[in-house]
Amino acid sequence: MALTTRFKDYFDLFRFSLGILCAIAVLIAGFIVHVIQGGVPDFVSFLMNNGIISIDGLVLGMIATLLLASAIEAINDVYDVETDIANKRFDRPIARGAFTPEYVRNLCITFFLLSIVITVVLVLFYRVTAALIFFILFFIIIGVGYNYVKRSGFIGNMWVSIGYVAPLFIGFFLLGPQNDHIIAICLLILAVSFLLATGREIVKDIQDYEGDLQTNYYSLAVRIGPKGAAYIAMVFFAVTVVCAIIVGVLVYNNLVFWLFLLVLAIILGLTSFTIITEPPATGGKKARKYTRWSLWWALGAFFIGVFFIP
Repeated sequence: MALTTRFKDYFDLFRFSLGILCAIAVLIAGFIVHVIQGGVPDFVSFLMNNGIISIDGLVLGMIATLLLASAIEAINDVYDVETDIANKRFDRPIARGAFTPEYVRNLCITFFLLSIVITVVLVLFYRVTAALIFFILFFIIIGVGYNYVKRSGFIGNMWVSIGYVAPLFIGFFLLGPQNDHIIAICLLILAVSFLLATGREIVKDIQDYEGDLQTNYYSLAVRIGPKGAAYIAMVFFAVTVVCAIIVGVLVYNNLVFWLFLLVLAIILGLTSFTIITEPPATGGKKARKYTRWSLWWALGAFFIGVFFIP
């Protein structure tokens, strides 16, 4: 029982479910580039022989991304411990006393260093562009730096959302888009991820409204009220769907993609209804769960839809 509890503490600390999603996103981004550039939409063939990077290189890229994403999530808890306690966020291990901030900080530094080392190995031995090292360092700075800008509210929401696009960005660079058209499509997919993530961050602030108010954390919900923040989040969700539609028209244009997009739109509609009609704490908690589903459905639309591109 103690071992199970300890495992849960680490799982909650590093949000491994999100980290695994990020690692999968690396593969998905690479596969999307592979197919759009004229490759066969066969995922197994892509893994074994995509003409650019071997399967062990892809696995290393996924591990580096998992370490990076996990460390960024955990380091945020180090800085947020007082606010988390005020918000009764005992789903966070540090807030419930499972780990000390110093211990978590050291673990995060170790994870960051490992992700950098793996990236250097990819550049030296797997023909990956050296720019990837720069972007890994950039995303580490973004992840840690968020803790210094998050009290700025909306800027903090957008700042942390850059971290959400990091896995896709890394995946695109592993495979290297080869012309302006492909790069434009990649940027649109990144925009979908960024907009959806920013909307989700605003929803999270709505959930934490009461505690943020007590601790002088000037989130968007505190600055303009939960209802005002809800309307801003809805705008982001709407633009997310519009950008996804553009990608669908330009590249995907198949029934499977449109079905996934329809479900995504329904989830975001339900999220919007919830944050508008329910109290911040309860409505925000439900909506936060819905937006987690929306991340999976967006990823599914781009990944599964690519198998059916005409």
